[in-house]
Amino acid sequence: MRTLKIISMVAAIAAATVPAFADETARVYGRILADAETIQQKYTAATSAVSIDDPELAPYISDALDWALAARSSVKPGPERETYERLTRVLLKKLGDARYVNAAASVMRAVDDSPDPLTKAEALIALGSMRAVEYAQRVSLLLRDLNNQPTADRDYGEKVAYGCVLSLERMRSPLGFAPLFFASEGWYSKRVRDQAERSLAFILEDPSDAVGAIIATETPPRMIRALDLEFRSTAPASGKARVAALALARGIDLNPRNRTEQNQLSELRVKAMNFLAAVGPGDGSVSPSLAEAYRVGSPDERLVALKALGAERSPASAIALRDIIVDMNSAQSAGLVDETRTVLMRAALQAAAVNAGKELAPAIQVVLINAGWSSGVVSLASAAQKALQK
Repeated sequence: MRTLKIISMVAAIAAATVPAFADETARVYGRILADAETIQQKYTAATSAVSIDDPELAPYISDALDWALAARSSVKPGPERETYERLTRVLLKKLGDARYVNAAASVMRAVDDSPDPLTKAEALIALGSMRAVEYAQRVSLLLRDLNNQPTADRDYGEKVAYGCVLSLERMRSPLGFAPLFFASEGWYSKRVRDQAERSLAFILEDPSDAVGAIIATETPPRMIRALDLEFRSTAPASGKARVAALALARGIDLNPRNRTEQNQLSELRVKAMNFLAAVGPGDGSVSPSLAEAYRVGSPDERLVALKALGAERSPASAIALRDIIVDMNSAQSAGLVDETRTVLMRAALQAAAVNAGKELAPAIQVVLINAGWSSGVVSLASAAQKALQK
């Protein structure tokens, strides 16, 4: 009978159209929520209450959530438990949609206490909608732990992880960057991984420091993914160049354990150098790394290193190019001639013309006086010499 009475009262309120009465709607719904005694009565009242768009309703919804959290231990398994979880989720969603931050502690309690993955996920999403950043670390740690290994019930872990991902996206806290990055390649289904990848873009406008931390500590495949993420971001060119320089240095410093890792480190270096070549002149600090990448790299990687040394256009990069050209010229004079060396010399001279540093003059001169080079190489050396004279 009491449930029917509540339904009747809700219907009467919903049918009312008098503005003066409408101003009291939130208060009346709050009274109905407070008077409801059973789980079913609360659910009936809550499903109607949350349909109204009135910020004044949020405190009453919060009180109803506190009631539900306190009643958890007395809820019977079966239909009552199912209704209870639906009730809790309805309340959590409304509080999140209303961004009612005063209820954040209660919502976090729902995260901690609920054994139901959908309820836990709804609570996590509500925290994100509230921008309750004081809980960002706890949500980040929860997702980190889930990333580390699959839960015994994979479906449970997937649902909670999805809630964490959306929560961190909406919080916009830097603390969420690393857990989201690892979730995007974790054990989850494609749906969760893809959402984590999309969410990363919302966490930081400039993720350079966060990406740099990953590159400084992680495996080559993760460094490559992090570098790609940096290049796709809205970070300033200076930040991207700094991260590219770090990636290049890491790609040189690490000792590959096998052929696969060797290829991955080469890919990392090439990506970094292509960006540095595209971004243009620098201060010379990256020149030693570019020169080392030329030394250790394959012919294709050496071509990229030469391009980057040309574009860098600093005295340090000019000196590095000078030494490379002089060494190749000496090898040619000693009779070490093949197509690969010729291709590299042509690329080095083209880079020299772009760099145009006066430090290159001696190297260009030794090429011009070496009668062993082809007319094509000599022509490129002449063009480089003219560039130095401008």
